[in-house]
Amino acid sequence: MGSIDKPLIHSFKFKDEEIYFELIVSFRATRTRLQISDGKLQLILPRGVSLYEVEDFVKQKIGWIKKNLGKSNHNSDKILFLGKEVKIKQDFEPAVKHHMVRYTDGELRIVSPSNSKIDTKRIYSAWLREQAKEYIAPRAYKLARENNFVVNKISIRGQKTRWGSCSSRCNLSFNYKLMQHRKEVIDYVIFHELCHLIEMNHSKGFWFLLKKFCPDYKSLKKELKNGTNI
Repeated sequence: MGSIDKPLIHSFKFKDEEIYFELIVSFRATRTRLQISDGKLQLILPRGVSLYEVEDFVKQKIGWIKKNLGKSNHNSDKILFLGKEVKIKQDFEPAVKHHMVRYTDGELRIVSPSNSKIDTKRIYSAWLREQAKEYIAPRAYKLARENNFVVNKISIRGQKTRWGSCSSRCNLSFNYKLMQHRKEVIDYVIFHELCHLIEMNHSKGFWFLLKKFCPDYKSLKKELKNGTNI
């Protein structure tokens, strides 16, 4: 999005309901737009637009806000790891200087410094990224090697709108949030990007090739789409 200022919290009343949103001023923004990130409503604003215009814009989008913000909050309430819901338990200890995280039997145990104010979901996200580095990259290299795909570099990122990508230089990247899904779904995304090494589009040839390596790709694609949002 380019350089942006720190978000400011604003609100306005719609009927009897208070609507809160983060106001983000962007140097690159050419138009006012709304987005939902981590369950929070954000308004991206070009420089020079007044707050009066902002309020009118948000009120015009109230239907979209109610529909999509509710959906986002519902999804963000679920903490998942490899397709299973995770319970988070956090303890505070004076002697601890850094957050320590351990996952056992569906429970994410976090031991934090006594003065920590970091939200547990942020700690979970950092942990999930580390799990992705340990699992997705090695898994992708393994599937590539076993199926004679030539891969250059594999990286783990936090893309806003993609589960994975493939470049013309044979570099693949995967979204760390894939670790919320079952291993079969992760394999589908890996094969999807591996097939792009041969077919750099979504032609009939691409889907035919993907079916060869992932016969049930249609159901897995649907599961990914209906599951946790990114």
